[in-house]
Formats: sequence, C-alpha cells, structure tokens
Amino acid sequence: MERRTAEPIVLDAGDLPECPRWDDVSQRLHWVDIYAGRLCVWSPSTGERSTYDVGQPLGSFAFREGQGFVLALAAGFALSGADPSGWEPVGAHRLPDSPIRMNDGACDPVGRFLAGTMRHDEAAHGGALWRLDPQTESGQRPPPEPVVAPTSISNGLGWSADGRTLFHVDSADRVVWVRDYDVETGTVAASRPFVTFDEGDGYPDGLVVDSEGCLWVALWDGGRVVRVDPTGEVLAEVLVPARRVSSCTLGGVSGSELYITTARRRLDPSVLEAEPLHGSIFVCPVDVTAPTLARYAG
Repeated sequence: MERRTAEPIVLDAGDLPECPRWDDVSQRLHWVDIYAGRLCVWSPSTGERSTYDVGQPLGSFAFREGQGFVLALAAGFALSGADPSGWEPVGAHRLPDSPIRMNDGACDPVGRFLAGTMRHDEAAHGGALWRLDPQTESGQRPPPEPVVAPTSISNGLGWSADGRTLFHVDSADRVVWVRDYDVETGTVAASRPFVTFDEGDGYPDGLVVDSEGCLWVALWDGGRVVRVDPTGEVLAEVLVPARRVSSCTLGGVSGSELYITTARRRLDPSVLEAEPLHGSIFVCPVDVTAPTLARYAG
C-alpha cells in the first residue's frame, strides 16, 4: 500500500476545522470552524487569511452559482452573498437551545445541497440527512426534506460520476454507506455498508471523491486519510502528524493537492503538547484530481 506524509500549511486554523473546499474561481481554500461559527478563507499564493463570523455553530457550507454561499447552521439552512455573515434563513429553523445542530454537507451533481444533523451530545440516532432543493422556476423554494433517517453523526458526502451513488459517512457506526441515489429527484433508496473501519482505525469523518471514482476518507483519531477504490479496497494512505483528522478535499492550482483539516477540540493538554499541530491544515501532493465541484443552484 502506498504511503505519503502530509505537511502543515496553515497553522492554527481553528478549534474544529471541517468542510474544506477549494474554490477554482478565487483560487482559495475555504473551511469552517464549527463551534466558533466561522467561515475561513486562505490564499496559497499570498498567504492572506480572512474570517467571517456567522454568529452560531456552522456545520458546513457550499458555494452558490454566481457568488455567495449556502450554509448549514446550527439552526438550519441559510443563504448568503459574498459575505456569509449576512445570511438569511431558508425553511424552518430550530430554537437556539435545540439539542441538535447541522453538520457536514455537500452539493449533489445537479446543485441540491445535502447536510446532516446530529445531537450536540452525539447521542445515537439523533440526527438525519436533509436535502435543500434550489428555487423552482416559479420562484418557490421547497422546504428542506429528510432523505436518510435516523443517523447518529452524519458526516462526509460524495457522489459517483453519474450521480446515482451517494457515499455517506455515519461516524458513530464507523461506516461509509453507499446509497442508491435518484439524481432526478434527490431521493435515496437502498443502502448498504461500503467500508467499515475497525476500532483501531479511528472514525471515518469527511471525504472527497476523486476523478478515478476513489474515495479519500479522513479518519478522526486515526491520524491519516485513506484512499479507497470503488470495490472498498484501501489503496493508499496519507499520514498526518495530528491524530484528530476531520476532513479533506482536492484542489490547488494543479487540482492534485490533498488539503486535510485537523481539530484540537476536547483534546487532553498532554496530547496537544505532544502533537502541537492539531487544529492545523495539512497538504499532500497526490496523483489524481477531483471532478468539478458542484455548486448550489439557487
């Protein structure tokens, strides 16, 4: 099995960095710092960093067509322009003291935004995977709908090239699920385990699908990202000098840079002392690229 080691590229990226996304238009890397409620932006060409405060936990986001963002906030879905701190809610929202928040999300190939929910205390079966459709031709936006329920810690999402297979992580079960996906309607049919990780592997978290149809899966408390082929065989791993690996994406000028987020949330001080790079973003060159990133069509 091929092994590589990632190098730190953005230090002190946050307490719980997740959902890294490369924007081909601005040539910048974006990510969220979940409980800080921030969307962060970094330019590799200049080293410049920007931070936008959305005022509540931010589980994930996606780029909109044109400009702006769709956000998976603690309270629910929201839309914004270029400045995500000026968001507007979409659909029903939860009360501020709700035990549930939104988590990882991504757009399907035709521009719907899917994002999961989970309980703050991570209790089993407390969440679901939700879908936000774009606005219709008549100007109406259908209310968000659950497409998979229940889930425990809904995390990474990705689709096959034809859009008919959804890869979906439920971290608590240590499983990457493969789900039959109707790309015309955005509905999910049959589901089955695709990859199950052992206790010593860590927990699957965020993921990205590459141009060859393989998955790169971040392993929380596993200190690495693994590449899994469409049959479920692990082909390669990228070692990360911080065990709490949260997510990954492909991007960069060449499109073949694997960016990896790590977290320091709830780590014992002794672990942070031994592994001070927790909370940083790492990079590793790889030999594949990612398909064009889908954007929210609304």
